[in-house]
Amino acid sequence: MIAKLSKKERTKILHTQLMTYFRERIRDGRLPAGTRLPADGELAAKYQISRDTVRQALALLVNEGLIERVQGRGTFVSQPASNGSPVTQLKQKQVGLVLNRTLRTHVNMNLLVGVEQAAKSHGYSVSFTYAEGNQEQQARDIARLRANHVLGMIIYLTGDSTHDASIQQLQADHVPLVLIDRYIPDLAIDYVGVDNAGGGYRATEHLLILGHKRIGFIFSYEETLQTTSVYERWQGYCKALQKYGVPYDETLVVPDLNPCYQAAEWPISSVPNDETLVVPDFRQLQADTHEGLVGFLERPDRPSAIFAVNDYVALDVMQAAKAIHLRIPEDLAVVGFDDEAFAAHVNPPLTTIVQQSIDIGLRAGTLLISRIEGIVGVPKHIELPTNLIIRESCGAQLHVKKGLSLSQEKIKESPSPLQGNDLSYF
Repeated sequence: MIAKLSKKERTKILHTQLMTYFRERIRDGRLPAGTRLPADGELAAKYQISRDTVRQALALLVNEGLIERVQGRGTFVSQPASNGSPVTQLKQKQVGLVLNRTLRTHVNMNLLVGVEQAAKSHGYSVSFTYAEGNQEQQARDIARLRANHVLGMIIYLTGDSTHDASIQQLQADHVPLVLIDRYIPDLAIDYVGVDNAGGGYRATEHLLILGHKRIGFIFSYEETLQTTSVYERWQGYCKALQKYGVPYDETLVVPDLNPCYQAAEWPISSVPNDETLVVPDFRQLQADTHEGLVGFLERPDRPSAIFAVNDYVALDVMQAAKAIHLRIPEDLAVVGFDDEAFAAHVNPPLTTIVQQSIDIGLRAGTLLISRIEGIVGVPKHIELPTNLIIRESCGAQLHVKKGLSLSQEKIKESPSPLQGNDLSYF
């Protein structure tokens, strides 16, 4: 059977077999603590696989705490942490979760709930941490989790991550890894998120259907279009405008600035596979946006509607509108993204795109554990569907009521079918 497989498929099978072979013998005592394993070259020759494949298999066993590599001496079966009690076994079956949050980008705890559900169902526990939007802190958290011998990690990257040495090191060391919500385009790593582009398209389309033509896109200054989830929501926004024949206006795409913000150098790039969409040059927009959202909404050519990249930014928009006495939705329609807990309770309730955070965590946890337990294959890129929840902030109810009112007026103004007819013969 193996002879009929491709070389790549055969290598994957042998990689799993090698890992499973040593794992079983270490756990049942056939390879006691202190046993020296054959050198990588010997194993490669014996199983007719590459040294890199051997290193991948052994790296997984190192992460599980079953073996250790000693520089200049070789690879040895590790000493057991204790007597192998159920508590010890649970500690050995740990996965790490690194979350991130900033002032305007909060992580729903449902992500953690979903990961924990997946972990518990497979006999694993979860060790998690918050990196607070700081890449250096994220690197320290990853190092701490590795020191605690987690078997794999789920990571919610810091915003605007186009390069991350700690992630690349995990990949080089063959540590099972799943990214959630955002990813690094140049790295082939398992990923679970939502259909951000589809959600952005649906939010913008809804506003277009309600009759808006000048629709702003507001993103967080902490996570710009270099963050893949933000970029994809912007892509959806742009494509909806294209679909409905509304010209793209880069002056309507601005960051949600705060007084402490220092403008950075923004890159200019183009949207993949679509030469008509160009990422705006924000260096030219800095002068227009330094006054923040209030200044943006006070412009004589202000938008009549806003699609905010997340609900916290939408809340900032609503507060700015209130400060200058713009009514929502009568003067300004607003749509957010995420359906945070407060979205249904603000005044007016926020129309938003909902993503199922528990499902993201559940899928990510299940995928990670499958990798830990030897399921190999090309990296997966999983996008879960989103839905639009229509509340009052977008003005849909006003739009419908206005349409019904106009219809009633037309009925009243239209002449009766019998009006003007000669009824003398009755």
